[in-house]
Amino acid sequence: MENPVESLAPLLSQLTAIKWLLIFIALCVLGMLIIFFVIAVNLLDAVKEGRSSNRSSNKRSELDELLASGQGKAAKFTALEWVSSQPLSPDAHWALAKAHYQLGELSEAKKVLTGLLKFAPEEHYRVDSWLELLDTEFSERRPRPVS
Repeated sequence: MENPVESLAPLLSQLTAIKWLLIFIALCVLGMLIIFFVIAVNLLDAVKEGRSSNRSSNKRSELDELLASGQGKAAKFTALEWVSSQPLSPDAHWALAKAHYQLGELSEAKKVLTGLLKFAPEEHYRVDSWLELLDTEFSERRPRPVS
């Protein structure tokens, strides 16, 4: 007659193998869930960024049309809304500066452009030429001394 412990040894060995197999499967499922979660989060971020980019593009087109048709006040209002909804968007600040410029509000345009440089210093290549233009226009509009 066999010893009962010896007859259970193969069964215990198989149960241990099954336990490790189940642990391996659980870890694989957990890894797949983590990968799926990371992909889903990145996909949602990309969709949000795409929507934001589309909104910016639409706003930019709308403002270009308003400015081209001479509707400075409407452009200013639209640009102010854009700046309030996206305060770190250089394009929104550019549009607001252009609207101020079209309305003859040169000091306001200059404030917007100098404010833009505070959070987007990489825009200096565009801002510098506009600031020079505004300074030139300021000097041309100043009253001349009477001789």
